[in-house]
Amino acid sequence: MASIKPILASDAVHVKGKHLFKNDGTQFIIKGIAFPTPPETMLTEDHRGYHSEAWLKILHQLRDSELEFNAVRMYRMYPERVDYSEFFRGAAELGVYVIVPLTAASGPGVLDRKLAAPKCYKPKLFKYGARAIREYLRYPNVLAGVVGNEVMNDEKAWRSAPCIRAYARDLKVFMDSMVEEGAANRTLPLIYAAQDSATIGGAAVDKDTVMKLTVDYLTCSEEGKGVAVPDMAGKEPTHGIEHFSENKFGQSPIDIYGVNIESWCSSTQDFYKNPDGTPGSYYSLWQALRNSSIPIIFSEMGCPHSQFDRDDLERKTKEGTRDWAQIPVVLDDMGDSWSGFVAYTYDGPKDFIMFDGGEWNGKDVLTPTKDFENFKHQLKKISRYETNITLDEFDDGRFLPSRCDDVETDLLSCCGVRLFNDEKMPSYSHMIDVHTGREVNNNMWLTMAAFVLALGATFWIHKNSRAKRIGVEGVSLLNGNSIENVEYKSISS
Repeated sequence: MASIKPILASDAVHVKGKHLFKNDGTQFIIKGIAFPTPPETMLTEDHRGYHSEAWLKILHQLRDSELEFNAVRMYRMYPERVDYSEFFRGAAELGVYVIVPLTAASGPGVLDRKLAAPKCYKPKLFKYGARAIREYLRYPNVLAGVVGNEVMNDEKAWRSAPCIRAYARDLKVFMDSMVEEGAANRTLPLIYAAQDSATIGGAAVDKDTVMKLTVDYLTCSEEGKGVAVPDMAGKEPTHGIEHFSENKFGQSPIDIYGVNIESWCSSTQDFYKNPDGTPGSYYSLWQALRNSSIPIIFSEMGCPHSQFDRDDLERKTKEGTRDWAQIPVVLDDMGDSWSGFVAYTYDGPKDFIMFDGGEWNGKDVLTPTKDFENFKHQLKKISRYETNITLDEFDDGRFLPSRCDDVETDLLSCCGVRLFNDEKMPSYSHMIDVHTGREVNNNMWLTMAAFVLALGATFWIHKNSRAKRIGVEGVSLLNGNSIENVEYKSISS
């Protein structure tokens, strides 16, 4: 295996069109594995189950096994309470990127899909996300943040979809302000992870159509397919994603679309056909999403053990050992639009684990299984699929997002989903000071508002007095002009 290079500031990853690139201009492909979550009994402790030495032990175990991976996906982190710097820095030394959550299972970081928009998006969620991003942007190996995981899974949960857009949009405005004011030198790509088996509109609407409608809604522009404008900070890409001048909000809410997929459940499966002769599950999904305007990844990938080769008595094993033969498919056949995968999982639900020895205790490494060995073997095959494309050679202007009006019409006509008006969603993007992470003092905003009113009144009195002095009658005091709106930036302490 090639020697491991530590991740430096110049190795941060950004989005350009439909692909991921490092700052040196080389394309980046995610080859990840889902990281285990500490047991519930540890989450009530002050450190919330975090032990840097134990977490890094797992990364060292994976490296020592010669697993050719480059990323892990985390599910529970508490950046408002816990300092993860040792873990992030240790991961960077091992050449490992980290995908972090930007919501939480409880507390202020919850985006409640049971609530319809706009109630599902509360100020405390933005404050949680903004403070988390300030922390995560300190580390170049933090690859991306997940703003929602399997939120819109049915018609009722779809009512919360505008909250995902509003939350992601506010985080982007906040990050752009950080870059503009010198509080950060990059922004963090945002992921939404969708459940591949999500349903809306009943059995008549196939799951691939649902996946396409979801990404179309989360990336649509207010005014449609307009002039592409690079989202830049100085001469360097920040989000690196193309956004649209007609879009009221300036940019696509999400940067990467993740699909949590559980298919590919047979050792006789191939890309084009399922074992029963129907179109292959990966092929049909690729067909549905290949023209999307942003990168696609499998944010979770792996068939349940209980389903793998279930009906094939000759190949079926007691453990349901997966062969992971889809890995070369994702990076070869689907490589024009897919930017990698996160295999599910080191430890977690028993139907998906790659390591044995009981539930992870948050301290010790577990024992690799044959399932893991198969995963490692398939990863070794894919070096020949590595792309040589560079950012300078890349042109992806053909793939532009849909009009929001068109997507909402499709959702209503096919699936009976009527969404809250996106333009009426609240925005909290200026609630947190980009330099300190503290909540902006409401009194400061009241003082500014009073200052603007006083300034306007003074101007009006001055003009009125002048008009009387020169004997002008029947003429507008402001001479047809109005005071322009003034946008004040937050004042750092």
